[in-house]
Amino acid sequence: MIYRVMSREFSIAMRRLAASPIFLLCAGVLLLSLAYSFYFHIPPQVDARGYDNIGWHLAQGLGYRESLDVPIERDIGMVRVGPGYQFFLAGVYKLFGHHYPPVWILQALFLSLSAFFTYLIAKEIFRESWAEFVGLIAAALVGFSPDLITVSAMLLTENVGIFCMILSVYLFLRLLRRGGWQFAFLFGVVFAVAAIVRTPAVFLFIPIAVVLLATRRWKDLVVAAFAIVMMLTPWTIRNYHLYHAFVPFSVNSGYNIYIGNHPGATGEQDTTPILTDYIDQFGIIKANQIATREGIQYILRDPIGFVRRSIVRASIYFSIARPTGFWFHLHGIAKAITLIASALYAAILFGLGFIGIGSIKKLPRGDRRRALFYSSLLFIMPLSLVGLVVETRYRFPVYPFFAIFAAYGLHLFRERKVSPKLLITVAALLGANTGFDVSENISRIFERISEL
Repeated sequence: MIYRVMSREFSIAMRRLAASPIFLLCAGVLLLSLAYSFYFHIPPQVDARGYDNIGWHLAQGLGYRESLDVPIERDIGMVRVGPGYQFFLAGVYKLFGHHYPPVWILQALFLSLSAFFTYLIAKEIFRESWAEFVGLIAAALVGFSPDLITVSAMLLTENVGIFCMILSVYLFLRLLRRGGWQFAFLFGVVFAVAAIVRTPAVFLFIPIAVVLLATRRWKDLVVAAFAIVMMLTPWTIRNYHLYHAFVPFSVNSGYNIYIGNHPGATGEQDTTPILTDYIDQFGIIKANQIATREGIQYILRDPIGFVRRSIVRASIYFSIARPTGFWFHLHGIAKAITLIASALYAAILFGLGFIGIGSIKKLPRGDRRRALFYSSLLFIMPLSLVGLVVETRYRFPVYPFFAIFAAYGLHLFRERKVSPKLLITVAALLGANTGFDVSENISRIFERISEL
């Protein structure tokens, strides 16, 4: 009798969920992402090829190696962001063989879940002024992002990294509301995975730790920190055994410092043959140390130049003139459509997002406090990059943060509560920033346009 009642209630709950707008939206995201992946059938290239090689070698039991033809101390696999995504690929290949469709299916699911957890985060933030419209628009801006749909069809770290990052933020917000060491531990585990997949995510722990300290949640902070250290320890021990150096993630911090800060640096990811020479001559650990030293010395010799390059990088990060669409699998009308869609998406996301951020003061006190915390997570993402290197792809992880504020901004438009002064200010700043980016990088932009 009890079993029949519970079974009937579960069945009713599942039918309600299947008919809910957020479930239908996430199902649409899943199907669209799958359709894109299987239509273009994108082979791994450049970074994706490196991740693919490492994942396949791991699955075969050959170790964390990108190339088997060079000594491990000169193998550039450790220079790539990781190792989380590479181990994800290894697990998929171990189960299904060296085939890409299982990866696409899982990444389509991760994108759909990223949209779902963005919806749940919006519900946590706007607890006192919740409107279903805000959550659904936020989820749609993540799930139907032309940029995120594209990378979900590639072997790149962003898809898995964004999912883990958003899940960890949701768990943290739940921790703040409910408490309990179990939530703190689970948050720490997921956050560590996010950082292992995309190292810049580690900077999100700064505002998170500040909140825990400010609210005197010492136990939660200790438990979360313990979980993070626990997750990082095996990989760190492995690296110390192999390289005799402390390497909790990958070996690329020095390279990024040098690439963004050397004579001729543009602020973007440029090929610098001298780093390859360093690796060939000294190995990846010593080369990274040399790159770190030379990059910092260059900054200290020309601090004003460093500030200027950082401004240029920040401009690139938020520029509407930097759409993604120059992927190798796109040609002709497909490339043009992708470029237009990506540019429009950036304009909508940043425009409405900044309007939403600028209107936080309109929220009730509790919502305002949570929104301010969420905005601190948003701004820590570009701050972690503007001193190093910026590419359009590097801003993808900030999209879910902007999406919630963009949805809130659109909600204010519906309610006719947007300040004209704020609207003009945001439009002027975004326009001026894009104009500055174009003026600073006109030759590179025209080089891209010529590819069409």
